[in-house]
Amino acid sequence: MLHKYIRKFKYYLLRTLRMQNSDHRIALGFAVGFFPCWFPTFGIDLLLAPLLARLVKGNIPSAFLAATTGSVLWPGLFYWNYKVGVMVHLLTTYPRSFEIEDAITAPIPETDYIIETDHFGIWGDMGINFLVGAVINSFLSTLILYAILRIILSKYRKPWLDSIKKSIKRSDSKLTKL
Repeated sequence: MLHKYIRKFKYYLLRTLRMQNSDHRIALGFAVGFFPCWFPTFGIDLLLAPLLARLVKGNIPSAFLAATTGSVLWPGLFYWNYKVGVMVHLLTTYPRSFEIEDAITAPIPETDYIIETDHFGIWGDMGINFLVGAVINSFLSTLILYAILRIILSKYRKPWLDSIKKSIKRSDSKLTKL
């Protein structure tokens, strides 16, 4: 069963590597296809990725592959968005210096709805942190993915293609012997 999936993966990888598109278009398609995965689009990213790839003249199948990968990685991307947003928030807000006299002389607040309304503010801050992290992560990941994939494809596309062809021939010869 696992052999079947490995064979399918090799087949689609071989098709991607054999495409007549340049390394630039394949890397651009993948990088742009991963862009909407940082946002909570809930499946629409699989539709947005090919549209964005077509808009920038990138490779559409690689954009769809990136969107599929991003859908699988969504829980980690969600967490990373929030953490980056919190880091940016901490770097941009300056903490007020704490004086013990301020704590001692501060009046005790009356019990009313101030505490409850603060919770709504906290939820709003979480949303802002998430959005800031998503914007930063999406732009940075697009640039970094494009650069890395462009270098990898330009150096290793031909050797990978040859090794995959050889492994497929070996597995086919094993299957015919059975």
